Amino acid sequence: MQKMFQSLIRSLSETVGVPCEITDEEQISCNFDRFPVLIQYLPGAEQVLLAVPAAEVTAENREALYRELLHGQYMFQLTGGCTLSLDEEARFVCLQVAKDIRSLTPENFIVCMENFLHIAEYWQKRCEGFESAEKAPVSAENREDNGGMMRV
Repeated sequence: MQKMFQSLIRSLSETVGVPCEITDEEQISCNFDRFPVLIQYLPGAEQVLLAVPAAEVTAENREALYRELLHGQYMFQLTGGCTLSLDEEARFVCLQVAKDIRSLTPENFIVCMENFLHIAEYWQKRCEGFESAEKAPVSAENREDNGGMMRV
């Protein structure tokens, strides 16, 4: 499976033209525009983990932001199957997903990465509304109605 992981990374790097920094045999860092993505092979679970800091957490409106993150996470309706979390120091919102490595091919891994980055961008924009105390939290009435599905 290690060779499969390396093949996925090599194909991703060649296809999108983004150099991937190998931190060790099972962990890769790639910068996609504004998003530094961690790609890690989890050998025990035979999964590939994708993780990205999607937005900073500021002191203003934290509770409203946290509530919005939980609402978006509900039944994965606004995360496309990914999960949202906070780093250990609550400085940034992290988006992450784990995929079974046996289900990945070089072709669908690129599509998976594109979708993952679209979701990260969505959450980055959504969290920007909570950076200023003057901005009111998004209410249920003002949320974009997308039928409970994430568009990517």
